[in-house]
Amino acid sequence: SAKKLGADLDDELDQIRKFIKESGGRVNQKDIRKKFPWSEAKISLIITELEDKKIIKKIKKGRTNVIILEH
Repeated sequence: SAKKLGADLDDELDQIRKFIKESGGRVNQKDIRKKFPWSEAKISLIITELEDKKIIKKIKKGRTNVIILEH
């Protein structure tokens, strides 16, 4: 169900947010990919979601993105 998916997504957003925080508030997107066993598409989706919620800021740096925790 969509509701179930929503709950999982919130949990995943939170896991990624915590990981960025524990990494000093700044990580490369590829570090997130190494840490979590999810597809690149899914991680992209989660990062976009975090960006929409103003939780992170994404900065393009060469061939990867730097993800910075906003708050």
